[in-house]
Amino acid sequence: MACGYSPYGEDVRYCIFKPFYFNYSEYKAFNYSADLWGFDYDQNPNEYKFTEANILDWYNYTNKKVSIEDIEDFNYKLSFTDVHEKCDNKFIKYLYQNNKTEAINYLKIAKNCELQNDSDNVWERNEAVNSKRENDMLNKLTQIINKSENQYFKRKYAFLTIRLAYYSGRPDLIKNVFETVFKNGKKDYLYYWSLYFYIFEKSDPGYMVSIANLLANCPEKGYASYYYFHRDFKIEEALKHTESKEEIANVYAYASIQKVDKNLEYLKEIYKNDPKSKILGFLLLREINKIEDWVYTPYYSNFNPSTDFEARWSSERSKITTETLRNRSENDRLYAQEVLDFIDTIDFSKIQNPSVWEASRINLQFITRNYSDCLKSISSFEKAYKSEKIIEEIEKIKALCITARQENGNAVIKPEIESIIVKYKDDARFIFALGRELEFRGNITDGLALISLIEETTSKSYSQRDVEWEGNRIKTSGNLQEFSRYFDYLDFVYSAKEVQTIVTTIEKGFKNDFQNQIYAKLLKDKDYLKDLLGTKYLRENQLNNALIAFRSLDKKYWEDNYNAWERGDYDDDYVFDQNPFYDFKQTKSFIEHKEKYIVTKLSVTEHLVKYINLANNPKTKDRDYYYFIIANCYYNMTNSGNSWMMRRYSSYSYGSNEENESYIDEIEYRNKIKAVTNYKLAYQNAKTEKFKALCLRMMDYAEKDEYSSSKRVEKQFPDLVSDLSGCESLEGYFKARR
Repeated sequence: MACGYSPYGEDVRYCIFKPFYFNYSEYKAFNYSADLWGFDYDQNPNEYKFTEANILDWYNYTNKKVSIEDIEDFNYKLSFTDVHEKCDNKFIKYLYQNNKTEAINYLKIAKNCELQNDSDNVWERNEAVNSKRENDMLNKLTQIINKSENQYFKRKYAFLTIRLAYYSGRPDLIKNVFETVFKNGKKDYLYYWSLYFYIFEKSDPGYMVSIANLLANCPEKGYASYYYFHRDFKIEEALKHTESKEEIANVYAYASIQKVDKNLEYLKEIYKNDPKSKILGFLLLREINKIEDWVYTPYYSNFNPSTDFEARWSSERSKITTETLRNRSENDRLYAQEVLDFIDTIDFSKIQNPSVWEASRINLQFITRNYSDCLKSISSFEKAYKSEKIIEEIEKIKALCITARQENGNAVIKPEIESIIVKYKDDARFIFALGRELEFRGNITDGLALISLIEETTSKSYSQRDVEWEGNRIKTSGNLQEFSRYFDYLDFVYSAKEVQTIVTTIEKGFKNDFQNQIYAKLLKDKDYLKDLLGTKYLRENQLNNALIAFRSLDKKYWEDNYNAWERGDYDDDYVFDQNPFYDFKQTKSFIEHKEKYIVTKLSVTEHLVKYINLANNPKTKDRDYYYFIIANCYYNMTNSGNSWMMRRYSSYSYGSNEENESYIDEIEYRNKIKAVTNYKLAYQNAKTEKFKALCLRMMDYAEKDEYSSSKRVEKQFPDLVSDLSGCESLEGYFKARR
């Protein structure tokens, strides 16, 4: 950020399979992400609705007569003093109305324990007083456990005791209560919640297995089991202490969470040992998200995969060409095929959540370019899971698949995907990917129309749902131009001929609502595209075609965009404040303005064509004059001149080696070759020594881009060197041309 904003990480990651489409909210902290786990733990809470086991336990205790929301309201918002008959909370009302005395007494003690655990007021705590209160509460809880005959509440009190003992620094009590009440009992949420605190002592040689069991079976403590213990976890050591196939699977699952590289072999081990494992489906989904990042991110955006931070910021980045990225992407497609082969061996009757596996198969079939099988799988999936949320993503893959399977040069937007595009037009990543698929297959016009559409549907404020991408990485590129607008991309990458095709298409108009909808942005920008077309022709030195393009724009366009009062889509720096034929930046005017007119791209091009025709005509009297002002114009249409906007939409320089960047006229733009050539022609047609010397001095100025003594003048007119070393004598030397 020190050098300005540059997208990376989650900003650029491609993900079609959004985890919240599947029932894995309890594992959301472990979703594949370029961000550090935990920092986005509560992101998009509406997408990741998760009800804790304790809440569900109370819900069942009330025979489902009290809503989960009311129980959550009590559990998360109310305190010890709210447990009374007049409380408005429906959960508490139910307990009093139904004489649930044991539950009421338990909740009072539980809320009281929360006060003991509260450490927010660490600066004001009286440790001696607090320690006595905690010990008194622990003694009271221990007595209740010993006397209780109701196993339901006895286990709840046991957990309260273990939790308070942990915060009170009583490991002996944790060990005693856990081994007495929980160790050989049923393994429900209370067992795992208590196990979490028991593990901290690490007295059991198999504690690593317990950590893995927590992750697999206890959603509420899964993230904590990773956060506190993953650094010490060793899979080889943990496997030595497993006592069942289920535990073996859990150990491989815990190890899988830590892997950001290929994890297929661990998935196979989990399936072999416990195919019913719920976390197995999540880990498959996570593997698909990795593959999407490895394949889609570089393929569609030209960025490195989101977690490839070293390559992103390394000096080696400049050596990573588009070809290199594509080759890596192709290798990762081979890995996608390996995962697909594994899915094809799965017995779907033995696993949980088969829709994850079948949807993953579809995604992988698309990634591996097995388009026919992909469309067949989609057809079956749509019939079997038509009410599932993931259908939205399957429909998007269907549109991408139908588009991608077309031959290069013959790709179009097929009628059968038009409704999908309209339905998901607000999904910028999907629309962009579809546009790229068309673009890659030679349909630039429709491809750019879709890419432009994302600007109509995304907010102007920054969002991770926005789309950014880089231009093609060539071998000599350093820092590359990054795009978030189709116009900048079209400006940077495509030729005048290709822009002409787009302009011609939108000039003809469209016959149906769908085309008008996807071309909405291009139709709105029609005049700006004509401006771009003329600018492209200027870069390619096709002046007459540039003139045709500029003349197709009406007077109002030039008035609205090329004066200091009306700026249109352009910023305040993008304005002609000097005439390129007569004036130079930071130089006092020394040439009389023979023709006065408002300077626009149109007027400059008209006069440039006019002056070139005059200069090239042997019958013209003052050819040296016209070559000179033509040279001035070409100089001013470079990065150093006052009219750089004739050939660029930004004066900002991209790339450490600009001469090899994407613009076709970049060498000319940086080196002023045409300016030097025309100054030379002015010199050859000059009639006086002073004007010849001025032409030589301007040739050196154009090449060196600085005011200094001219080597050319020194060689041919040594007596005039001093006069021409500054700006004071320019006017006199120019007037001396006759």
